[in-house]
Amino acid sequence: MAETGAAAEHRPTKRAKNTQSIQDRGPDLRAELLLKYSLRLPQSFTPGAIQANRLALRAQGDRCLAYVANAQHVYEVSLGSDLSTAADASLEGGVVQGKEGVLVPRVAQVGHVRQLNPLSYMAAEVQGLYSGVHGSHHLLAAVDAVGNARLLAAATGGGSGSGGGEEDGDVDGGLQCMSLHAPNRGECGWTGLALRSLGSGAAAAAGGGECGGGGGPVLEVAVARQQLRDVNVYRDGALIRSLHTLQGPTALTYLPPGASGGGGGGASEVGGSGTGLLAVAEEHQLSLWDVRQGERGGCTQRLGVFGGGSPVFSLNWVASPRQHSGGGGGGGGCGGMLAATGWERSVVMLEPRKWHIVAKWPGCVKYPATHMAPSAAAPGYVYVAGLDYECVAGRWDGSSGSSTGNANSSSGGHGRATGPAPAQLKLGAAAAMDDGPEGGASRGGLSFRGDSKWLGLARESLTVSRRAAGGIAAAGGGSDGGGGGGGSREVAAALSLSGTLLVMMTSAATSREAPTA
Repeated sequence: MAETGAAAEHRPTKRAKNTQSIQDRGPDLRAELLLKYSLRLPQSFTPGAIQANRLALRAQGDRCLAYVANAQHVYEVSLGSDLSTAADASLEGGVVQGKEGVLVPRVAQVGHVRQLNPLSYMAAEVQGLYSGVHGSHHLLAAVDAVGNARLLAAATGGGSGSGGGEEDGDVDGGLQCMSLHAPNRGECGWTGLALRSLGSGAAAAAGGGECGGGGGPVLEVAVARQQLRDVNVYRDGALIRSLHTLQGPTALTYLPPGASGGGGGGASEVGGSGTGLLAVAEEHQLSLWDVRQGERGGCTQRLGVFGGGSPVFSLNWVASPRQHSGGGGGGGGCGGMLAATGWERSVVMLEPRKWHIVAKWPGCVKYPATHMAPSAAAPGYVYVAGLDYECVAGRWDGSSGSSTGNANSSSGGHGRATGPAPAQLKLGAAAAMDDGPEGGASRGGLSFRGDSKWLGLARESLTVSRRAAGGIAAAGGGSDGGGGGGGSREVAAALSLSGTLLVMMTSAATSREAPTA
């Protein structure tokens, strides 16, 4: 059984800022374009839980598909040709900035919207979506408010994550479906899903393949239910373990193999059957779980991230800028840190060896941060969405500044210490005093605003065409020796309650100029 009381909580110590991080923080992030899509679905959008993430992305070459959940259904949205054509045009014109450096979107047209029947008609409102590539298959998963999950596995064609033509509906071609049923039905509430693929050794031990043995990847899926205070772990479609938490889970993610410094994850072989721990946010605490362990109910360690009353709403594994090798959903090597954000409006970085707080981005948004996604193009950046309808991208070491507005300001309380290069130079002296060793010379970030509550935030890497790669290099985004170099593009999308989908395309820029210029 997990320990209870204050003795079970270990508060990580706060280390002083390290000036060496200035050289190790990787390239800057530059916005290339910001598009605004208006979605029209058969039903109006339902609000869902505060941290429910009902948006996922899938790259198809230089194009992108968005998956949107509403009520008990999941829809596929094609972003059309506007995304690729506008990206080429943005190399010359750049993005438009409004007041205080907030990016102004351009209106774009949706290619098509269609309902995905295998992930629709679920028992309750869909609370979370997941999209990612595991091996030679693209996976799309959905979980409802009861805890039932469905997974779709589709072959990626050439193994690159792009199936055939997006208009042909290749998501339905040759797909395999799996349903994970909740062991019991309780009160509806927030539910979250995390998954990882297991190696060939684990596949042999599990006795078959995923999705009915049709040759798909063998997966371990964790489904957290906040109201019932449990995490159900499935392997090869079967329930293998139920973890009972002290408080209601609010976020979860798998740590990559070899990243469990203080806990029990011994093996370092990538893809081993038991490598990597499961990190679960329980209100303001963070618990680490090993499904192989019997003692303490499987809980290996418990940390206090925020003060009491400030829950964590999002957990993500952030790759190290030096060791970053691309990739999407939080794997790809043990070099990195665990990022957490939530009600305290701060992004906290925990290193996995001794679980110290090594960096903090305080005041990233004015109101509680509900969604977060790490950047693959610039590993030193994270995307954060808050309750104030704002979505920002800044450095997790805090050098991007913090929210400076207040409720009585002319900006409506949403002013930020980010903006054009002239404004950054004026704030340099003050920033140097406020932010310690990092100073204000590199302050900067990206910001755009929606019109209602955010329903989800997602990020996906894109394949860059030769023409676009040449344009990025000419604009100052050349290759960087630390990984995530020039030519790499990614798309960050945020969905609002009104049905507005804002899509921002960004790329890595090694120059120290203003990222939004």
